[in-house]
Amino acid sequence: MEEGWLTGADGNRLAFRRFEAAGGHPVLLLHGGGQSGRAWWRAAEWLAARGHASFIFDQRGHGDSEWLESGRYALDDFKDDLDLALEHWGRPCVLVGSSLGGLVSLLSTGNGHRLISGLVLVDTAPQLNEAEVHRLIRFLSGGGAEGFDSPEAAAEHMRAFFPERPVKTASVMAGLFRDPAGRWRWRWDLRMILGERNSVGLPHQDRMHELAKKITVPVLLLRAGRSDLVSDAAVERLKRCTPQLELDLLEDSDHIVGGADGEMIMERILPFIERCGRQRAGGGA
Repeated sequence: MEEGWLTGADGNRLAFRRFEAAGGHPVLLLHGGGQSGRAWWRAAEWLAARGHASFIFDQRGHGDSEWLESGRYALDDFKDDLDLALEHWGRPCVLVGSSLGGLVSLLSTGNGHRLISGLVLVDTAPQLNEAEVHRLIRFLSGGGAEGFDSPEAAAEHMRAFFPERPVKTASVMAGLFRDPAGRWRWRWDLRMILGERNSVGLPHQDRMHELAKKITVPVLLLRAGRSDLVSDAAVERLKRCTPQLELDLLEDSDHIVGGADGEMIMERILPFIERCGRQRAGGGA
């Protein structure tokens, strides 16, 4: 794994990790809101072991990447960073984006970025269940203003929202930092969801569907079986915009992706990645 920095659309520093491999088709993995690229590390290692290079970066305001004093966290701001990351890496690749990362990836794909050979949306779509969106906002904003007494308190907060998910305090600690007052806080900027220029995609559904109509590369949507974020109606609407849409169900998964989830997802989508690579190379299906 190689680590480094690239410059985002507002001159902001973005931390990236590159996992090199030879012979396969490259993949860019984009994490969800309130996460970091670390959520995809095991997936990237799994891909590299099978010959597929991958690129991961912490989106603005997340992980080790810079928090913006301007509070510029609209979907288009994230999309502009992604476009620059694609150019920085410079390889035709499949985009795999979960949650926020999927919406950002859809924007870049719908705008016809030249280096995108395929798109995988992980439990997200232009039309989202509004009640579930607001539940996720309550989860992400929990502890945002006052922080947590301890990493275990943050883990308990996560368990309350995702009771079927095994949550280890040690894994939660990777998403926390300790402030000067000794409080534990999430490693992402709360303004990403609550600021004046936030990333919540509900107001942008119509525009994203119009962009989806322009997508010409293969598209795969993975729905999480334990998530209510993407409804049947949302899938049908996206299918009308993007007839080439393929569907798969992750029966025992919830909305949050991380660790072993990433490996499981890669196993499911590997044939899609390889097919996109053949099509990009002119080898057909």
